[in-house]
Amino acid sequence: MFNPIDIHIILIGCQRTQDYRLNLELLRYNYVDCGPLLWITTVFNGDQNKCASGAGENTFIHLPENRGYGYGALDSFNEGLDFARSGYRPYVAIFNFDVWFLTQGGFQQAMTEFIESGKDFAAGYHQTHHWAMTDCMFFKREFLEELLPIQDKVLMSRKDNKWLQNEMSGTELGFENMEEWMMHSLNRAVSDGGVRKIDQQKNKTNDDLMNNIDPKIIDAWFQLERDGHPRYRLTKKYDLIHEHDDDIKRQLLQHHGIKRGHNICKYLGIKIEHNVLNDVRQADGSTMAI
Repeated sequence: MFNPIDIHIILIGCQRTQDYRLNLELLRYNYVDCGPLLWITTVFNGDQNKCASGAGENTFIHLPENRGYGYGALDSFNEGLDFARSGYRPYVAIFNFDVWFLTQGGFQQAMTEFIESGKDFAAGYHQTHHWAMTDCMFFKREFLEELLPIQDKVLMSRKDNKWLQNEMSGTELGFENMEEWMMHSLNRAVSDGGVRKIDQQKNKTNDDLMNNIDPKIIDAWFQLERDGHPRYRLTKKYDLIHEHDDDIKRQLLQHHGIKRGHNICKYLGIKIEHNVLNDVRQADGSTMAI
């Protein structure tokens, strides 16, 4: 059963600080029943001058070094999840600054389905690359004992797949990406130490890639519904978005009647009424109105 005092949310990023501020206000002020009860940790490895702390999060972790797109994400995952592992809340959610659950009901439904599944972790299933989508994941805290640290290693069954080799050859990071590292670490977490042998004659196609996923990973994995392959920008079931178009985001916020929070109001162009405070005392003893 969903209980907000059981949930630890980790927001990670190095840029998109406006998305972060809006996301934080979504969670804290627009989840009217559970927002104040969630524990929210921020892990940031960007320019400190562009991301204020003390803006509604419970814990702010700044990583002074950013090792780049792939390794920076790896460091943020490990730092945030290790902090959650040392806590007491039994369920952990981790998602990017620009991944928003627009409504309390959507987030609660996603988390409830995961909890009731009894699985160890939840993530979207990428229909082409057959990996766990790392932009939004849920974990049982106890499973983090087996998972961490996430290592920068790639499963040989995936690295040797001819179809995937061709796909990765045209990308900036190749196999050195968070999704591949996560699949390796998930495999390590659920295995008994043995190495699953793959017939290389059956490791050439996209279908082979899917069929060669270790069944133990599937057993531990609640596959969170994600719609809109291949970009997965909107999943209506959970009111979940990973969207970079500001016009679309504004439309969705307005559609759901979301207008709590200073940054959200500013983003939507809503005028914030201010009350005049009279007789505010200054350092020299005089008073003024603000």
